[in-house]
Amino acid sequence: MGKIIGLTGDEAIAYAVKQCNVDVVAAYPITPQTIMVEAFSQYVHDGEVDTEFICVESEHSAMSACIGASLVGARVFTATASQGLALMHEMLYAASGLRCPIVMGIANRALSAPLNIHCDHSDMMGSRDSCWVQIYAENAQEAYDWIIQAFKIAEDPRVLLPVAVNIDGFILSHSMEGVNTLEDDEVKGFLSTRKADLKVDPDKPITVGAVCLPDYYFEVKRQQVEAMKEASEVI
Repeated sequence: MGKIIGLTGDEAIAYAVKQCNVDVVAAYPITPQTIMVEAFSQYVHDGEVDTEFICVESEHSAMSACIGASLVGARVFTATASQGLALMHEMLYAASGLRCPIVMGIANRALSAPLNIHCDHSDMMGSRDSCWVQIYAENAQEAYDWIIQAFKIAEDPRVLLPVAVNIDGFILSHSMEGVNTLEDDEVKGFLSTRKADLKVDPDKPITVGAVCLPDYYFEVKRQQVEAMKEASEVI
């Protein structure tokens, strides 16, 4: 049986990621997401997780690093908001098109201009056609629960799509409430380790992201649509 902990939405996401046996986290801080990666980096510093934490120079680089890690079979997490998600935009399509089961935490924030650090959903709505499964949490408890479930959904062989767990910037990201947490062993039993049937392996070379003419390109997109339908069944 777990315990009730006072956590903000950002902290709840970081705590859930800590329990999910994540191999790689690549991220760049942006308000109001910053606490997610700050809290998780503290777990790394304190030796509570065995995760490769990559401090990158931009959100575009963060998603690029996540894609590379995912393609070799790693369980991967990142986080962003607003302009950071906009900077990632190119790589969002690459992540879903390459069927990378990345999980991303998003503290929703308005896109500028004018500059606004507060909440609306224009950041994720601007990426709604990128074929990411989108989940919106109502409170910190849901944020915690959904992160754990997001890895299960994303890595399901029927899905293999990235998942974004969204919380309202400041409204949830910085508001503290009691969160019913699970024991580490409970989460481990629910998730186990990622099993990637197809991955980049020097001993079994494959081509990733090759050019496709319209016929094969359309087939890839059709498969993504079918996977999105399967996601609703898995959820």
